[in-house]
Amino acid sequence: MSSVLLSYTITKQLKEALEQVNDENREATIEEVESLLEKRQSVLGTIKPPFTLEEQEHGKQMIAWNGQIDRQLAQLRLEIKRDMNGLTKKKTSVKRYSNPYESLQYDGMFYDKKK
Repeated sequence: MSSVLLSYTITKQLKEALEQVNDENREATIEEVESLLEKRQSVLGTIKPPFTLEEQEHGKQMIAWNGQIDRQLAQLRLEIKRDMNGLTKKKTSVKRYSNPYESLQYDGMFYDKKK
C-alpha cells in the first residue's frame, strides 16, 4: 500500500471520527483522534513524488478534508474550553454558597462616632 493511500485512509478515518463526536463519547473520540493524528503524521513524512493520477486525486481530497478537520478540531476545542469555564464558575458559586461571608472586604471601612 502506497503512503499516499495509507494517508488517505487515515485522514478519512479521522474525518469520520470527528463527525461522530458528542458529549457521551467525547473522551474516547479525543483519544482516537490523537492516535490517528500521530499515525498520519508519521505517514506524511514518507510521501515522496512522483504521484500517479489516483494519488493526485487522493491528495486533493485530503486537502479538502483537512479544512473540515481543522474546523471540527477548533469547534471541539471551544466546547472543551466552554465546559472547563462552566465547571470553574460552578465550583466558585458552590464555594460562595457554602460560605457567603468569606469574600467580604474590610479595608476602608470606619464608623464615625461623632454626634
